[in-house]
Amino acid sequence: MSIGNDIVDLADPETRHQGLHPRFDERVFGPSERALLGRSDSPHVLRWALWAAKESAFKAEKRLDPAVVFSPKRFVVTLSALPVAGGQGVALGQVVHRGHVLDLQVHVDGTRLHAVARGTRAMGARLLWRVDRVVSDAGATARRLAATAIGAALGLDPSGIRIVRRPPVAIHRGRPLEVDVSLSHHGRFAAFACALVR
Repeated sequence: MSIGNDIVDLADPETRHQGLHPRFDERVFGPSERALLGRSDSPHVLRWALWAAKESAFKAEKRLDPAVVFSPKRFVVTLSALPVAGGQGVALGQVVHRGHVLDLQVHVDGTRLHAVARGTRAMGARLLWRVDRVVSDAGATARRLAATAIGAALGLDPSGIRIVRRPPVAIHRGRPLEVDVSLSHHGRFAAFACALVR
């Protein structure tokens, strides 16, 4: 199976348009994506939704093939309409990379967006995801979110679940669990997504 996720804090200084390299869009997005940005009423939200979609798809593809490199233009995103800036909702779409099609969800919640991409083999699996504010350690926050949600879904004590390695693996009392896990963090937020086999 393959799953990936990416979180973007839309209020973080590095997401401001003024802070971007003048050729950022040209380097990262293909012609169809740049055309969407040119027509968008909310280019700030769309830009980062497309970016997060590409990042999440890269993480999913990297699980299947460790040799995959992140070349953003090679991850082609199609996406339904996003909520307007400051709005909430979900946009659905796909990411295509070297002939592989990944299912895509982008959850927009005012000041953040969270993209989850999963390959066809993960489509029958149960999808879990969560986003939370980072208090001190972003990585620890993402691992805690994952352990808590996986424990609840599988009826296991979350304190016995550890998320280790890269790509992340969920282990319960020394045994790997049959879940695909993806962690992410940016700015004030941390997130995870996973696909449960059972």
